[in-house]
Amino acid sequence: MHISKKTKVLSYLVVWRLISVFVVQTAHVPDEYWQSLEVAHRLAFGYGYVTWEWDMKIRSYIYPFLLSVIYQALASISLDHVIILTTVPRVLQATISAYGEYKFYEWSKNKWALYSLCINWYWYYCATRTLINTLETAFTMIALSIFPWRDSNVRSIKYFWIVGFLCMIRPTAAIIWLPLCIYHLCTSLENKLNLISRYSVICIICCFSSILLDTYYYGTLTISPWEFFRVNVLYKVGDLYGTQHVLWYIVCGLPVLLGCHYVLLLLCILQITKHPSSFHRQAVMLVVIVWTFGIYSLLAHKEFRFLLPLLPMCIYICTSCTFSLNAKFIKTARNIFVGLLILTNVLPGLYFSLVHQRGSLDLMNLLHKEVVNTDNSNILFLTPCHATPLYSHLHTNVSIKILTCEPNFTNDISYMDEADTFFANPMQWLDENYSGNKNTTIPNYVISFDHIVPKIRRFLKHYRLWSQIFYTHFPQSNYGKYIYVYKRK
Repeated sequence: MHISKKTKVLSYLVVWRLISVFVVQTAHVPDEYWQSLEVAHRLAFGYGYVTWEWDMKIRSYIYPFLLSVIYQALASISLDHVIILTTVPRVLQATISAYGEYKFYEWSKNKWALYSLCINWYWYYCATRTLINTLETAFTMIALSIFPWRDSNVRSIKYFWIVGFLCMIRPTAAIIWLPLCIYHLCTSLENKLNLISRYSVICIICCFSSILLDTYYYGTLTISPWEFFRVNVLYKVGDLYGTQHVLWYIVCGLPVLLGCHYVLLLLCILQITKHPSSFHRQAVMLVVIVWTFGIYSLLAHKEFRFLLPLLPMCIYICTSCTFSLNAKFIKTARNIFVGLLILTNVLPGLYFSLVHQRGSLDLMNLLHKEVVNTDNSNILFLTPCHATPLYSHLHTNVSIKILTCEPNFTNDISYMDEADTFFANPMQWLDENYSGNKNTTIPNYVISFDHIVPKIRRFLKHYRLWSQIFYTHFPQSNYGKYIYVYKRK
């Protein structure tokens, strides 16, 4: 039986991503659980914990709803075991990412571009995670492959259905796609009024569908993209979770994301600015990248993952521009570059996928085995808020207390969230909430990072150290190298 080249490529990519589902054994950021799996678990099984973002209605239910359908389907055939509930969503995301990569290859027609994307350590690290940013990146690649570039034969605006969907689940996607949509309007030979009307119909359908779903689950009329903009931009709530210098994306974010390709990108930018007519698509994408960086840089809260949707465009530029180099130098330079590319991607890829912050998941596996058959477990997490997943990885309705970190919505000048209050004086918080509160149930298990333990020894005198779990070699503020699990004597 003859198998076409395209089918082989897609098959290889799917296998590559499915393998990475099991290679990547670490946690990255709280959103990969708290904005997807935890919400889906509550929708499907009726219990769980959701963060303040869902109380403030700034998140779309589209992604969690789709995951909850999978959960309900698994439960209907008695396959709602934790290992399956945590793996199947990642398998789904891996398949979507693989298809996105296939469409990227189909669009770029460049094997080197595909290799560069697949080997990129940060994309490998994120491609199977249930992150909105990962989903956005995969669908961005699909949309770019059917985008009506001026120098292509594509005339359909099917891509805009994907854009509309992305803007509903991730409003910041509009920043990337706004210049591309304007470009299409300006270069299209179609009647402009007719094109705008078609755009408008798609916008209305996407917005109406999103509003309908969110209104149903929130129980009141909700336009989540507007709430997202109002809370995160107008009230700058995102700044509470860390701020960076205005040039952070340029001097730190992009170099980490691209590695060796960062230098190549700078050379390509020079090439494009000298000969923009010869690199039409690259010039358009460069405008999109510069525009997006400009807007993102104005926002104080910055993260590496926010740049993921730009990665395909950056790699496309890096692998499609040509340089005038000495013929003898080309082979040597290429070999050196390939060696550096492999080294700088494989080593960090393996470290971050297998070692860094793996304790969050190891802890939940341990707790699940311990409490799955216990009716009266009570667990206290004395960690930074959302440092671990929760019910999506326990799948049992036990009593759990975590330190919260709601923003200061009351504009109280002396406001401190619960997590900050605890870390400022751990024993005082424990005395007020447990030792001196007769109405509070004493927890059976206490989870804390190692650096906090000496500060709460008096509270732990009725507990024994049950497990010590490695977390990371490079702990951030209020985190530690190890997670300690204490069990009541």
